[in-house]
Amino acid sequence: MPEVVSRDIPSRPPGPKELLRRHGLRARKSLGQHFLARPEVAHRIVELADLSGLKTVVELGAGLGLLTFALARHFPRVIAYELDERLLEILEKEAFLPPRVELRRGDILRLDYRALREEIGAPLVLFGNLPYYLSSRLLFRLYQEHSSLRACVFMFQREVAERLLAPPGSKSYGLLSVLTALLTQARRLLVLSPGHFYPPPEVSSAVVRLVFREVRCPKNLFRVLKVAFSRRRKKLLRNLATVWPEGPLREIFRELALPEDLRAEALAPEKYLALAARLEAYETVEQGK
Repeated sequence: MPEVVSRDIPSRPPGPKELLRRHGLRARKSLGQHFLARPEVAHRIVELADLSGLKTVVELGAGLGLLTFALARHFPRVIAYELDERLLEILEKEAFLPPRVELRRGDILRLDYRALREEIGAPLVLFGNLPYYLSSRLLFRLYQEHSSLRACVFMFQREVAERLLAPPGSKSYGLLSVLTALLTQARRLLVLSPGHFYPPPEVSSAVVRLVFREVRCPKNLFRVLKVAFSRRRKKLLRNLATVWPEGPLREIFRELALPEDLRAEALAPEKYLALAARLEAYETVEQGK
């Protein structure tokens, strides 16, 4: 991906360790702060993302600006959100990010992604080094907003990345695995050791690219998946029967050729789509009575 040539961008940004020392601050464990520490890795992530021709990208969690800096070398406009006011103050004072970067304070779990898509005028492309403690919650929220998204390129705890890419029947397969397979074309781009971050986390990380598909999902898909995986040791039919009547469920299982002793982790994503569609049709009929 070619860089955007401009005189307003310095050749190399300061590292997070240097910036924190310079301003007498420490990373906040409560916010899961582990800042990417190698500029060459940030540029490699943007290149491997292979998302050229974009006018605007959005970064979720600017941190101390290393990935923000790399994004600004490749895209004409970068909107970067950050919750920690201390970090925003550092970025504004240090002023190594070019004018094409718009820094905004915001909680990425509370952003109005539909409104942001309307503001930009195109489906969103999101980048981010996500705090481990909220990555699953954020992904579930973004999947619910999938019609507003074009792609996401995120750094996750390696275990989370494995869950996203897990096949049916594997130990890591779960709700997010199903949604990832149905809604996106997912690809792992890089695995990063703790030494790529400051302060270093205790586990490795992985960079995953999610390119969203155009797919029509039943309105109840997310609810079906939540119920299905609510008790992994129980059979799928028993879990679903906590919400839907067992009789109609057994009939739907027969229609879809699903064994009644099936467990949630054994059902393929496409079958979950069909199951949700059948349950949606059943609910529509019941509501019309």
